[in-house]
Amino acid sequence: MTAKRIKNWTLALAMLLAVSAASWALEPVSSPPLVDLITLLPPPPAQDSSQTADEIKEILSYQKNRTAQMVASAQGDQELTVFRFADVLGPPFTPEKLPLTAALFEKALRVSEQSVGPAKSHWKRPRPYVQNPKIHPCVKMPTNDAYPSGHATAGTLMTVLLAQMIPEKREELFTRGWKFALNRVVGGVHYRSDVEAGRIAGTVLACEILKSPSFKKEFEKARVELRSALGYAIER
Repeated sequence: MTAKRIKNWTLALAMLLAVSAASWALEPVSSPPLVDLITLLPPPPAQDSSQTADEIKEILSYQKNRTAQMVASAQGDQELTVFRFADVLGPPFTPEKLPLTAALFEKALRVSEQSVGPAKSHWKRPRPYVQNPKIHPCVKMPTNDAYPSGHATAGTLMTVLLAQMIPEKREELFTRGWKFALNRVVGGVHYRSDVEAGRIAGTVLACEILKSPSFKKEFEKARVELRSALGYAIER
């Protein structure tokens, strides 16, 4: 990440202090988003900017050099589910064995979608393959807009919550979360700046969700379930 991007990341995270607390709203879907990403995030780079041109070059480079393993990883990570992190947390990490954990993350993902949707509609950034016909995605091509990345937002949100549950795996979880986000660039459906915005959005959403007393109750039950299933000590 360049110094400029690191600076932008830091400034955006600092804006957490300006984001008003919101209730743990799950239903209905039409309720206001938990975080107003339109006021939180910077606008995407202009489509005729040098940054967008550089990001297209990066996508084309991945397209030229991606291996069968990279393609399989990008295709697998199309599925928006916390259980994609089983490669970090191990075989017991399944929805069948962890119903409370599964339910908790399904709710969190709905909240993520509620916040990302309006931002995508607001900025209407075309997908990379719309901007440049030389880009041929190896994953399903979404029909909605690009910025911010919903997958990167959701992946980061899941990463932060999982790291709170299993801090023993924090480093591995954050590495996997970044791969989950970057796979959207590898797959050819997002620019890097879409993904970086999604990482900011997911971090902010995690912070806001964790403020909710009702969410904390569900979170604690899921944490106990998860730590027990994975064989970790349960600290109250």
